[in-house]
Amino acid sequence: MGVSRKERIHALRDDYNAARRKGKTSAALKALQELEALEPEEPRWPHQRGDLLRREGRGAEAADAFEKATDLYAAEGFVARAVAMAKTLLQVDPSRTEVLDRVDPSVARKAHREARPHSGELRAVGRSMVEEAPKLEPSPTASADEIRFLDIELVEEEEIMELDVSELELIDEPPLPSLSLVPEAPEPPASARLDRLALMPSFPLFSELPPSRLRRLAQGADLVELPPRATVVQKGEPADALYCVVDGRVRVEIAALPPAQRPHLGEGDVFGESVLLEHAVRQTDVVTVEPLVALRIPRAVLDEVVEGVPMLDDLLFELLARRLLANFLGTSPLFTPFSPTDRRELAKRFEVRRADPGTTLMAEGKRCDGLYVLVQGRLSISRPGGVEDRGPGSIFGIRAMIHRAPATATATTLTECVLLRLPEARFTAFVASFPPALAHLAEIAAGARALDGDTLS
Repeated sequence: MGVSRKERIHALRDDYNAARRKGKTSAALKALQELEALEPEEPRWPHQRGDLLRREGRGAEAADAFEKATDLYAAEGFVARAVAMAKTLLQVDPSRTEVLDRVDPSVARKAHREARPHSGELRAVGRSMVEEAPKLEPSPTASADEIRFLDIELVEEEEIMELDVSELELIDEPPLPSLSLVPEAPEPPASARLDRLALMPSFPLFSELPPSRLRRLAQGADLVELPPRATVVQKGEPADALYCVVDGRVRVEIAALPPAQRPHLGEGDVFGESVLLEHAVRQTDVVTVEPLVALRIPRAVLDEVVEGVPMLDDLLFELLARRLLANFLGTSPLFTPFSPTDRRELAKRFEVRRADPGTTLMAEGKRCDGLYVLVQGRLSISRPGGVEDRGPGSIFGIRAMIHRAPATATATTLTECVLLRLPEARFTAFVASFPPALAHLAEIAAGARALDGDTLS
């Protein structure tokens, strides 16, 4: 009985991996050429062939292979990979700029809209999630000793927008199989990889751009290639770009978490959302865990390509809101009894709300009606010791909600603000189903444990 096509493909993969490890370039190229013939729609084979040819100094042949890989990645829906591959090609042959014009996002757009069928409904009428978020309205039944707003289900709006936390970075999932190296074990088919990528943060940033905007993004983005244990961004430096991971993994060095618990980001993930804030600086270091290929999108390019595309405004808002929420839920001692899965469920209870300038969200001496995370805008926090001007990332309402006691500070919006709000009733109903959490909260309320005083008002 002869060898089947599937068996021959697996044998050639083994041959390629063995030759690559031993530095036998000719044998590796021979295996790749046969793999390309057997799987003509698989972009990894010309991608790998281009890498080998480039190392051998065979620039023209490498450029041909990279150009083929670019077209195949786009045809599969891997638009970020196609852009990164095109940037690699242009490093080898700067004259082939037309390759960027051929990166077609239609396959990726179809996958994204099938994965999130409601994501474009409001944006079709030209309004973003932020514009559609209902304003905070004082509850007419609030007592004199509390600040209370109508909960979202009681606000009469035709369309209510709540934060999509389906991609909240709180659950440790295995990374997608590396596409830049040929795996030893069987990997999911391209369709399965595409389905998963369609739900990842960076995917719609590429798939939903009009072709002319995608070309501008591709032209303006920088290709970043770094070895393991390299620093990509450093705490305290200006937040001047957004990063989209194409291949490899990075670790976000959140100081409040032990190293083993710090989040890892891989293909399809985004970091550097602080670029969306005015005059922001990086809050954490981000270091590579594996060799990294990423697209670095400068602030000016990002502003240019998303202008006038409401769906992309929503995407960037969700990126920022999810990361703020994930960092808070993942690092606050308040939530240590909850598993990552439970924390993501809790995140779904948050509402996206707007507040006019001059809105008092919390008042000293009065009970607060929930937990608030500021995503856009500025507010002031007034305490007996003075007044602070706060921006996005500010969190307040914890102490008042946990202790069921009057707030010790006053929070007033200085500009129009967009906030994530967790109503007290939703929080209470959620934790009631977790006995260990109830005991933990009782311990906090009794003053037996301290929380971060900066977020406690």
